[in-house]
Amino acid sequence: PFGHGLSYTTFSYGTAKGYSKQINIGEELSITIPLKNKGKMDGEEVIQVYIRRTADKEGPNKSLKSFKRVSMKAGEKKDVQIVLPSEAFECFDTSSNAMRILPGMYEIYYGGSSDDKALKSFVVTLH
Repeated sequence: PFGHGLSYTTFSYGTAKGYSKQINIGEELSITIPLKNKGKMDGEEVIQVYIRRTADKEGPNKSLKSFKRVSMKAGEKKDVQIVLPSEAFECFDTSSNAMRILPGMYEIYYGGSSDDKALKSFVVTLH
């Protein structure tokens, strides 16, 4: 899967925190993701953040909207902050034939690759 790389160490992702479950259209979304280097070697991880509008039946399953490379010492834990600008929530609106930010529920996925089994997720509502 996209983003899967070979490393001399392994990383574990905690439950995202510090985000609002409801945001207004035009606001950014700030996420804090707990990350731990579980291995015995220093390493780097690229945290990937994907978005999917739950009501969108024709659009992509998920879209990569942000990523951040993090260097960590063996055994180190970090809280990594990622900010999604309001534009990250744009999707194609068939009624206006244009890219727009539409109200509704959005699933936010995060992890080290695009593999659905490796991703954690939460839901936010735009209004």
